[in-house]
Amino acid sequence: MFGFSMRVSAPALLATIALASLASDDKEAGIIGNWLTEPKDGIIQISRVAPSLYEGRIVGGNHPGRVDALNPDPAQRNKQLRGQVILQDLHYGGDGKWSGGTIYDPDSGHTYRCVVELVSPDTLKLRGFIGIPLLGRQQIWTRYKGASMDLSATH
Repeated sequence: MFGFSMRVSAPALLATIALASLASDDKEAGIIGNWLTEPKDGIIQISRVAPSLYEGRIVGGNHPGRVDALNPDPAQRNKQLRGQVILQDLHYGGDGKWSGGTIYDPDSGHTYRCVVELVSPDTLKLRGFIGIPLLGRQQIWTRYKGASMDLSATH
């Protein structure tokens, strides 16, 4: 009787683990897509580049031909910002939170450590910082559902 009980429990346990994995994967994938930055001047496309590893690339904005003039590397200063990766090495830590990555701010030319939280299916909270997250700046990004990658200055 004990052996039978174990055989019934093992499949149930495996099914529970599989369902938990699917739920986790659904929340993890919630970051994928196009996001409008808080100042509403840029569109960042976040994608999975490896299991539980994400990056974000500038795919649109209100200055289509803008170059990376403040980049600390002089060789990069004539490159257009559109197409550049600005979020790197974000690792999914569970519960709709990513950490361990960096975010590049083309408005200052600085790169900061970064944590990201999926607040709702259409809202991301990003925090860029030096040292500890408390000493940083936060932005709220909203999911971008528009078709055009060129934003008007008043978007």
